[in-house]
Amino acid sequence: MGMLNQYETMMLFDPTFAANEQAVHEEIKRLMDRAEAQDVVTARWDERRLAYKVKGRKRAAYYLTYFKAPGGKIAGLERDFQLSEHILRALVVCADHVTPERMQEALKGAPKEAPRDPFGGDSFGGGGRFGSRDRFDRGDRGDRGDRGDRGDRGDRSESVPVPALDP
Repeated sequence: MGMLNQYETMMLFDPTFAANEQAVHEEIKRLMDRAEAQDVVTARWDERRLAYKVKGRKRAAYYLTYFKAPGGKIAGLERDFQLSEHILRALVVCADHVTPERMQEALKGAPKEAPRDPFGGDSFGGGGRFGSRDRFDRGDRGDRGDRGDRGDRGDRSESVPVPALDP
């Protein structure tokens, strides 16, 4: 079988299919067997509303799985995930650095908060790259020193001529 690497995968299942836990575990086992993978541990995280439709679904059941498999079999496993009628989306990452204690901690359940915008905003347009502060609130900028004479800026009524388009 060769060298086995440890992997972590997050799978999003169709919620109607995921209502049957036994069927989900059978589907995961079927796919792992095709990839000659050894399932270490699998747990259901949560069912959540998706940010956008995936394969026509607005909700998905999240399953986290840790497994060991030969590195050459991962591409085939990812293809099987894509071809599965029940899996909406899946992500496989190498998890050789993850300890068994960390696995158990991760499998306890989904994060309690919804994922946040990486720039600190919320989904309603607040924050953005400037965080939660007002965009135009520059705060006390202190003494900016003598900026000197900026000189004559010239007549601004004329703009750069735009070449005419030939018909």
